[in-house]
Amino acid sequence: MEKYPNEAQSIFDDGHETGNHTYSHNRTVFKTPAFIQSEIERTDKLIRDIGYQGSIYFRPPNGKKLILLPWYLRQHNRCTVMWDIEPNSYPEINADAKKIVDYTVSHTKPGSIILLHPFGNGSRKTREAIPGIVSALQKRGYTFVIISELLAFNEK
Repeated sequence: MEKYPNEAQSIFDDGHETGNHTYSHNRTVFKTPAFIQSEIERTDKLIRDIGYQGSIYFRPPNGKKLILLPWYLRQHNRCTVMWDIEPNSYPEINADAKKIVDYTVSHTKPGSIILLHPFGNGSRKTREAIPGIVSALQKRGYTFVIISELLAFNEK
């Protein structure tokens, strides 16, 4: 957000829900409480500085959370959002857009959270797969919602 403030502002202006994934994307396992606090609070400040007022959900880098991170999040009443589908973790799937689509669609169930990495090195196949994923899931009756809507639905 510091490097690309205009893009961050545009995401906010477009009405997207915004989450915290730490400042540096370093793992928070075996880190000090001060490191964890700084990573989260520094990012929260950047998110608030663009005008975002909603809940800031948290997703740990690499999905790793052990002892101090969960303790910090619990102490600050923070909701951790994880995923249940991540096709990019499997090199044999990640190398082919059709395989990404097939894997994602076949593993999706009501309430699933799909984690895709469509940016960065080697992510072209993921970007190519997104229209196919969306189309196939919509044909199966799925709709796409933001995290706060999914959490509210799951609380019912």
